[in-house]
Amino acid sequence: MNFHYRGQIPASKSILNRLLIIQSFSPTLKIVGDSDADDVVKMRRGLEQILRGEMADCGAAGTTLRFLALRASRLAGTHHLSGSLRLFERPQAELSRLLTQLDCEAEIRMQRMTIRGQGWQQPEGDVVIDRSVSSQFASAVFLNAWELPFDLTINFTGERVSESYLSMTIELLRRAGMEIESQGESCVVRAHSRVTADSLEAEPDASSAFALTAVGVARGGIVEIENWPEHSLQPDSVFVDLLRQMGCLTSVTRGVLRVEAAKTLQPIEFNLRDAPDLFPVLAVLCSLANGRSRLHGAPHLAHKESNRIGKIAELVKALGRKVRVLNDGLEIEGGSGFPAHFRYSTDHDHRLAMAAAVAQAAGADLEILEPRVVDKSFPGFWRAIEAGTK
Repeated sequence: MNFHYRGQIPASKSILNRLLIIQSFSPTLKIVGDSDADDVVKMRRGLEQILRGEMADCGAAGTTLRFLALRASRLAGTHHLSGSLRLFERPQAELSRLLTQLDCEAEIRMQRMTIRGQGWQQPEGDVVIDRSVSSQFASAVFLNAWELPFDLTINFTGERVSESYLSMTIELLRRAGMEIESQGESCVVRAHSRVTADSLEAEPDASSAFALTAVGVARGGIVEIENWPEHSLQPDSVFVDLLRQMGCLTSVTRGVLRVEAAKTLQPIEFNLRDAPDLFPVLAVLCSLANGRSRLHGAPHLAHKESNRIGKIAELVKALGRKVRVLNDGLEIEGGSGFPAHFRYSTDHDHRLAMAAAVAQAAGADLEILEPRVVDKSFPGFWRAIEAGTK
């Protein structure tokens, strides 16, 4: 046995960040589960700063900026949010358009966003949200639509991406007590919706679980994740089905997810539309498979923390594999064996570091530059790998 890990994974940062926004409208709400991921730390501190009237530092976290911008706009006055240059190079124009519809002003200059207003005012018509780049803009509006004195009707434009993440947001809000009605292509948040839940739980982070499990698969070992939910809210939980398709043995018994590596990984075809964050790690697993895999359906991967399509194509090629770059993913010809030592830049992207770790686990002689970027989502990632190796 080359690798055997059993233990817990920190709570989902995606769920935690949504719950923290909800909790800011009802401080008595108890959140079950926690994480020391940088994105969660930034969200928690950012909320405290916004509510105190201070500048909120969003770091490199797109979710934090988008959720906090809408949270700040609910408060009368002038508010400032700062972040990294990379953060503001990512598509953020939809924030300004949204805030204008809610009678707030937003200005982005260099590495700062300034928001001015008297809180949300009733729009003359529906709020229209473009979802062609990210579903986070829509999630940000819903999450901050508590206790409004008017019904808020939301319409969507553009091709919908990461729709499953918005579905997760809406389900969490309904559990918390928000009245949301679907009316054809529109959604209506009813006036005076209040948080009625006493507590809400954040389940283990599926993306982090996949990265660690993929390391175990690449090593030919076994990974067991404790406290795994029977029915996950997270789109990335589909990784269990994907590993099964690739030949791994998977089971969930008494809340423990168990994955045993396949003797030979099988190629797959997968539409990434609803789970784009799986792409970097999944692509490396596909490079180890016996045949051609096709990962597609997520052109918005080019607008994540890095251009993930381009950077993962770079990694897969460096592993000695043939790869065809698509506008929405990659086609990868898997195989065995690796070239000589090489260095790989993570480009400040945590999921690239995790993907490179899977390649290392498979035997590739590569040096990962900036490995600590995993702290954004899973600070204990390298320790968990070490624990599984013992």
